[in-house]
Parts: sequence; C-alpha cells; structure tokens
Amino acid sequence: MTVWDFRVMLNREPDIDEFNRLFEAGMDDCALVGGTQPYFMCDREAGSLLEAIISVLVQIRAIEGLWVIGVGHNDGVTLGDAARRHGGRTQASLRQLATGQRGPGGFPAPVIEADNISVYSWAEISAWLRAEMGDDIPAVHRDVALADAAVKLACRARALHREDQVRHLLEVA
Repeated sequence: MTVWDFRVMLNREPDIDEFNRLFEAGMDDCALVGGTQPYFMCDREAGSLLEAIISVLVQIRAIEGLWVIGVGHNDGVTLGDAARRHGGRTQASLRQLATGQRGPGGFPAPVIEADNISVYSWAEISAWLRAEMGDDIPAVHRDVALADAAVKLACRARALHREDQVRHLLEVA
C-alpha cells in the first residue's frame, strides 16, 4: 500500500470534542490546520489516492454539521493563473498554445466558458505541458482534481437541497 499526501478543506473548524472523535475514528494520520479556512493535511495509506480521500471524507461526514468543501487544490485556472503556477510561461504563450497558433495542438479545452472568461483544469494543462511541450513542472494527480470536483458538486447539491437528484444524476450519467 502507498501513503498518499493530500489536504481536505472544511466548512468550519471542528471543536475539541469533534476533533477527538475524528482522531479516535482513525484520523490520527491527519493534522488539523485552523484559521479562516480550516483544513486537514492527511498522509493516508490506501490502494489508491481516491480510496484514501474517500476514507477521510467518510470519517469527517460522521460528524454532524462538518463536511469537506474542497480537496487538495483549486483546479480551476484562467490562462493567467496557469502562467503564474507554471512560473516559466507567460499568459500570452499559453494563449497561443490554447488557440493552436503554436505547439502541436490538442491543448486541453476549457471546462467553463462564460462572459469572455475561460476556466481550464490545471491538472489537464500541467499534464499536457509535460507530455507535449516537455515542461518540467510538478504533476497534479488527476484523482485530486476529480475528488475536488465531486466534493464541490456535493456542496452545491446540499445547498440547493438536491442531494438525491444529483446522486441519481451521477448514477445515470
């Protein structure tokens, strides 16, 4: 088994009793970081990263009123954000790659386009830049991006009181 390193952002900081219950339930491999955006840094042993993340989500969900609002990182980026994360490419360079003016083509499509703003997946962009352009940038595990998207969808469904409908949508999709 592999030990997977990731973080999960919380809707609020657990109180001391909740923290103790989480610790006793097996979250002794996670460290709580408090503040305006509390999160757990986890080093979880599991067969896959997604299994590790799911096991932490299940333990946190056992505490009423506490839930995860994000996993790992914010995957959604503009080309400007992507250039800053990359550190070696400019926004103009990424725009030329995205439009096919430069490079081999096949740049990842935006995940959202609205009002002249395109939002891309950093996990997809970074993987493409490593594979197609040979850029030396750290890999973003796609399971983190997938788990983050699922958690954000669950939070939105909860806020709209549509949890059952969204669960059914995922089953039939």
